[in-house]
Amino acid sequence: MLIKIRIIVCLLSFFLFQGCATSQQGTQQTVSFSSFPAGANVKTSHGFSCALTPCKIKLPRNRSFEVVVSKPGFTTERVSVDSVPSGLGAVGAVGSALIGGVIATGYDVYKGGVFELTPSTVEVKMQSTSAMVLEEVRGISNMNLFGE
Repeated sequence: MLIKIRIIVCLLSFFLFQGCATSQQGTQQTVSFSSFPAGANVKTSHGFSCALTPCKIKLPRNRSFEVVVSKPGFTTERVSVDSVPSGLGAVGAVGSALIGGVIATGYDVYKGGVFELTPSTVEVKMQSTSAMVLEEVRGISNMNLFGE
């Protein structure tokens, strides 16, 4: 009888620990940023940043955002990163609902344990603005402005 109780307690504690989406994947996710050329500044719409690409930032899973990648002399690029329901988070939320009920599931959703950020790797190719200006000047100089 004592062995059965120990087995049941052991199994229940295992399920309690593994059931919560927040405990399975956490409330933050690391997103990688890279640019060509490297050495660009990264800033998110919710205030996170890194000085030079390539870099990684740990971000909250429950908020979509826009990232701006910029470097002097090059075009500024903008990329949207979305917070979407994740498969692992959904499994954890079901575990939370079975074990902890509505409150535990609500906690997982509120804290972001049921979401993932996509894309998890942001790569941008920036164009040289000086090359763009030269191309524009070349195009204007080749125009026949006086009908000759």
